[in-house]
Amino acid sequence: MGLKILKILKKNIYWRINKYKIAHEKEPRYIIKTKLETVDKLLEGYSISRYGDGELSLVYKKKKSGINYQEHNDEMRKRLADILKSNLDNHIVAIPGPLIKVEDLTIGEAYFWSKYYMTNKGNLDKHLLKDKVYYDQMISRFYLPYPDRTEAHKIVEKIKRLFNNRNVTILEGENTRFGLGNSLLKEAKMVERILCPPKNAYKIYSKILERTKQVSKENLILIALGPTATILAYDLAKIGYQAIDIGHLDIEYEWYLMKTDKKVDIENKAVNEVSGVVDKEIKDNKLKAEYEAQIIDRVTF
Repeated sequence: MGLKILKILKKNIYWRINKYKIAHEKEPRYIIKTKLETVDKLLEGYSISRYGDGELSLVYKKKKSGINYQEHNDEMRKRLADILKSNLDNHIVAIPGPLIKVEDLTIGEAYFWSKYYMTNKGNLDKHLLKDKVYYDQMISRFYLPYPDRTEAHKIVEKIKRLFNNRNVTILEGENTRFGLGNSLLKEAKMVERILCPPKNAYKIYSKILERTKQVSKENLILIALGPTATILAYDLAKIGYQAIDIGHLDIEYEWYLMKTDKKVDIENKAVNEVSGVVDKEIKDNKLKAEYEAQIIDRVTF
């Protein structure tokens, strides 16, 4: 019990120091646009590469063994570091908004991000540009981290507009099943899927990229492949695709629909923060048939 209280006190100290620093800093730490401004850029046709705490940690080798479902790779680390400072005309880079603002978060999230910033400030300042306009990677975490959820509905409606009357190609890990069984992609003209390994997808990065190049450039590309998606969205933008590193957004949308206050498992889908990457059977035959009809290829080791 004493150790638990000590840990809570330590988190509280990080949070209070961080809040004080944010309130009294003469210049902003970084320029990060809001979640709504970020989605608006996607509606304008921009591609996006997103960096969560995991991708940032890979950049500065905080986790030398890698992160969940992606082992360390020197080439991947260098690509992530380069893209973080990139400046394509049709592409934006997103980092966590909570690096500069924590007062709108739940207390648990505020503790997490305050500690993350305070213990990684040196590495962040080394790899992030002070004058670069970044966007908020939390568009895929728009619901649970925030006690005031009035903005969540606005974000959902804008994101749905992104798919309206578009041919959508999803690159995802086996069992991710992005958008399956909910209304997120309801207004898309067509949905197709290319399945990739759920772990260590970067090992076959060139194969995934070459297969994606066979897709029409008129299609909207959604990528849910961890750090591989961050890099792939950039490379696809360079050759004229609109590619969205979409990440966790579908699961967050499921939690939004459920109005849950905690992370819970989702039927038919891998939820790596709850159940891990598991092969869940789709029990509804109609839904299973719909999903299997959408699979146009698999890229494997």
